[in-house]
Amino acid sequence: MTEPDVERRLAAAVAPDREAAEERAWQVVSAAFDERLPARGRPLARRRSALALAAALVLGVLALSPAGAAVASWVRDAFDPGREDADPALVSLPAAGRLLVTSGQGPWILHRDGSKRRLGAYRDATWSPAGLFVAVTSGRELVAVEPDGDPRWSLARSDPVSRPAWSPDGFRIAYLSGRALRVVAADGTGDARLADRVAAVVPAWRPGAGHVLAYADPDGRIAVADTDSGRRLWRTAAGPAPSALAWTSDGGSLVALSAGSVRVLDRRGRPSRTLAPPAGARFEALAIRPDSHRVALVHHFPAERRSEAVSLPLRDGMGRRLFAGDGRFSDLSWSPDGRWLLIAWPDADQWLFVRSTATPKVLATSSISRQLAPGRPAGGPFPTIDGWCCRAQRR
Repeated sequence: MTEPDVERRLAAAVAPDREAAEERAWQVVSAAFDERLPARGRPLARRRSALALAAALVLGVLALSPAGAAVASWVRDAFDPGREDADPALVSLPAAGRLLVTSGQGPWILHRDGSKRRLGAYRDATWSPAGLFVAVTSGRELVAVEPDGDPRWSLARSDPVSRPAWSPDGFRIAYLSGRALRVVAADGTGDARLADRVAAVVPAWRPGAGHVLAYADPDGRIAVADTDSGRRLWRTAAGPAPSALAWTSDGGSLVALSAGSVRVLDRRGRPSRTLAPPAGARFEALAIRPDSHRVALVHHFPAERRSEAVSLPLRDGMGRRLFAGDGRFSDLSWSPDGRWLLIAWPDADQWLFVRSTATPKVLATSSISRQLAPGRPAGGPFPTIDGWCCRAQRR
């Protein structure tokens, strides 16, 4: 037997104690990380540093054998998620439009050419339909600002304001004031209460004629109301508390996301389909593809510390996986033309742009939190995605 033959056999050999070695390695890493567990609010970069240090401790004690190399590779994959081919900075968007995202320093607008502008020290943000304005919140105020950050009007309330949503025709804004749901005209006038006590979920406007709004009650009931008359059109039975609500572009289906199910309702509130996550997984995020009855979902597997993004029809049919990786995917957003899906990957500090074709194409960008935290070399909190706008570009 030649020396190369020996090397090949050693590399291919599976050590009898390999699984136990992996388990022991995980216990060491887990214990090391628990000792350095950060307090709430600690910057992401410092949490990643603690993980990296714990992983390094394990890698340093692994033997340089085929079994040890396999465990070392497994540890690196578990604690250093992300695409190695990722670009170091976001220099352009792969499709037309502008991204609205919110970092620890407030909302930003990112243009296709890579330029960006911070709107100010605001919190929640939402586009107007054609991207002419952005509704943002600041404490007890709802503010409408232009894309350059100039305020157009503001509205003060007695309770904290959150979760604004602009109607598809541009004439109404729904928002939460404390636990109450309110609606105001797009010029800041005619503010009125629609419901006294609702769940902390962004309400969803139904596309089409009129001003019809879906919202969730604290017991998981989903209600739909005509905001002009104040009349409730229908309400479901109690169910899982939704974390997100979204209508299809034609207004024919309403989708309610919760950790354990996706409920699909027709425009009259009748259930048409209920989706369950795979065994051991929970749903994390939702985005309905424009002009379609397809939805992108995130399956998160907590025990395995991994996630996958899938695309599937809301009616009948099987889905397909678009991307999978270690850690958690936090947000999804479709490009205005529906060809690209943006996946937010906080554990890797990356954004992934996935071309939704038979063979998905992936473009990755790293250091997202640092790019949206100027003056902070370690970066800030990983940003949330508030929308990719818009089909009609008017400047």
